[in-house]
Amino acid sequence: MLKNKTKLKRGIIVSLLTFMTLLLFICSNSVMAQNWQALPPYNLLWPLWSPALSPPNPATGVPTPLLSSVTKNTFLPIMPVLLWDPLLRDFPYILYNIPQPFGGGMVFFDQYYGLNPWPPSYLIDSTTGLPSPITLPAGFAALSPTALDPFKDFVAIANLYFLAEYPPGIFANSVSNLLTSAEIWGLPPL
Repeated sequence: MLKNKTKLKRGIIVSLLTFMTLLLFICSNSVMAQNWQALPPYNLLWPLWSPALSPPNPATGVPTPLLSSVTKNTFLPIMPVLLWDPLLRDFPYILYNIPQPFGGGMVFFDQYYGLNPWPPSYLIDSTTGLPSPITLPAGFAALSPTALDPFKDFVAIANLYFLAEYPPGIFANSVSNLLTSAEIWGLPPL
């Protein structure tokens, strides 16, 4: 009888340890699976998977977006940055600051129409002129990161288009160091 109680206790302890290990594994993977964070005022998604745009917090190691919101007057500490509307677009918006000599503000690159003023018209309420945030799907934070293969050409074309519109020699050198798709994705140099 005593042997059976000892075996039962060991079985319970092993089961509890297995359950706790499994729970820890699931919880840590669910935290790691967060690829996007919604930014106000439009609820567009910011890439947590990009080390350039969401560097890890030194204290916690958790990716932290460089910005807490994105409006037409937001100053971008690096360019370009990405925002994604998962309901409408295959590719994220690629945003740039317009140099002050050209009026300031922000623009986004569109593969069909080039550079356009930020924000797109569908994100503004037509009667009030205020931001009209999108409703995000359930589980938006765990949506997959942007696929690198088509994304690399998209960023390169956007950067070239921006540099053609606003050449670096005309104003301060803030655009001379545009991020490449590899830098945004966090790939090491060749």
